[in-house]
Amino acid sequence: MILFTSIFSTDKSLTEITLKMSFILRTLIIFRVSKLFWIDDLRNKYIKRVIIDIINYALKPPYLKKEIKIRKTLSKVGLLNPVNIPSHMVEKEAIEGEYRIGSKGFFGLESKINTKSNVILIVNSNPVRIKEYNFYPYYNGFKFYFLNKNNILGKFENLLIASRSGKDPIKYSSEIKDMYEKKGITLIIGPPSGGLLKQLSDYIHVYNFLPNQGVKDIRAEEALISSLSILNFILG
Repeated sequence: MILFTSIFSTDKSLTEITLKMSFILRTLIIFRVSKLFWIDDLRNKYIKRVIIDIINYALKPPYLKKEIKIRKTLSKVGLLNPVNIPSHMVEKEAIEGEYRIGSKGFFGLESKINTKSNVILIVNSNPVRIKEYNFYPYYNGFKFYFLNKNNILGKFENLLIASRSGKDPIKYSSEIKDMYEKKGITLIIGPPSGGLLKQLSDYIHVYNFLPNQGVKDIRAEEALISSLSILNFILG
């Protein structure tokens, strides 16, 4: 998934940015996006800092949020919708068969666990006994990175972009499935300023995920959830 920081160019307050980030986060997690790449075309250090801080805060299990330093960029996080990924949905008591993510031996239980692992499996609840793991077996959100706009072409294959002039993705569903199964796909939601299609027209696959739209312009967050919904239907 590729997004541009300029989608926040019209947001004048931290409240507006936080609310938009909340919608984006929920959408990405609903559709199990694994990697998010930000193209920093806005070149605004404050916006970049807000993006980083909010994502890190939102994806952190509730019982580990106390590790996060108090920042002004997080002053509106009470507006965020819960992400409700499996690592967040744990009880206060130990439950047999439950995987937990932790830090420095703290896993949201009454007592600190003597382990260097960041993932445990609870094998007994009373008394608490655990097994160390090096991986978490459930979807736990996405990794995110910042890239220069010039890195797009050399770094990715099977780039998909939503455009009014694109093909019908349902008619070309076999084409999309084939790309996904061979090397995966990366969806690009272009910047508000447009022009991305002209720059990358020879390198990307263009689809119209919102035919017969009833508005002049589709917002980035609207394009995001619409495109991922169709892709989820095709690939599901």
